[in-house]
Amino acid sequence: MTAPRHPLLALALSLALALLCGCLSADEPAAAPVGGKVKVVASTVPLGTFSSMVGGDLVEVAVLVPPGASPHTFEPTPSKLAEVAEAELYIKNGAGLEIWMERMIQANRRMLVVDTSTGVELIETAGSSCHEKILTADPHIWLSPKNAMIIVEEICDGLVEVDPENAEAYRRNRDDYLLRLEELDRELESAFSGASRREFIVLHPAWSYFARDYALVQVAILEGDKEPGPRYLAEIVEVAREENLTTIFVDPNFSPKSAEIIAGEIGGRVVPLDPLAEDYIENMRAVSREIGRSLEG
Repeated sequence: MTAPRHPLLALALSLALALLCGCLSADEPAAAPVGGKVKVVASTVPLGTFSSMVGGDLVEVAVLVPPGASPHTFEPTPSKLAEVAEAELYIKNGAGLEIWMERMIQANRRMLVVDTSTGVELIETAGSSCHEKILTADPHIWLSPKNAMIIVEEICDGLVEVDPENAEAYRRNRDDYLLRLEELDRELESAFSGASRREFIVLHPAWSYFARDYALVQVAILEGDKEPGPRYLAEIVEVAREENLTTIFVDPNFSPKSAEIIAGEIGGRVVPLDPLAEDYIENMRAVSREIGRSLEG
């Protein structure tokens, strides 16, 4: 018998024989879509991680705000806009982080935009505009394993919508990652359940959702993204001394000057916490360990 001349027919017969012989397992990753991998653009590194965990080999993920850059001050470059122009799915934070979001939509009105803040109970923070105090949502929603589970669900729904043929694979990947996030959440609840103190000092107020999850109190140095005045610095020094707090946590994307001043006043130390690390679960474990140590005195 001669081999089929049509390459697609030959491929189909090869796959059929492989299945009959047990060469392909149902536990192996699903093949990429017929048209190629789904092109996904995520606003930040953590959202890119979540997208990769749900999408697996079926997606090609690009991150808009690169490692080491701050989403608060990011300006999209032409090359980043070109990535967005080719995307089928855009994963946005959705809690006010992407002040440049309209430019992304204009670059590609065909793509599906997933708002990962949908379903998250947002924390309001005080801000100011034209000398008037306003309330805005705290955008750091991903820094909470409980919120991360909601975000992963939203990403999965988006992938299923743009690539329904691989819905089962996306849902399987989602469920696997949700189990890991649930385990992380239990670990952190256990780690902080017996803490005798609850306050920790941070430079940038990124850890509000984390603090809410585990009944902690975040004391922030920066007022929004603004450097504090001398009076507020003095208040934080007083709180640190009263509560015997000797660790100041800093965000690598912000100047540590204010934190270093306070650390000098209280004889403390400055410790970095990265809110945008790529390995989300291990980073949150590391954050938990550092904050836990600071509560021990």
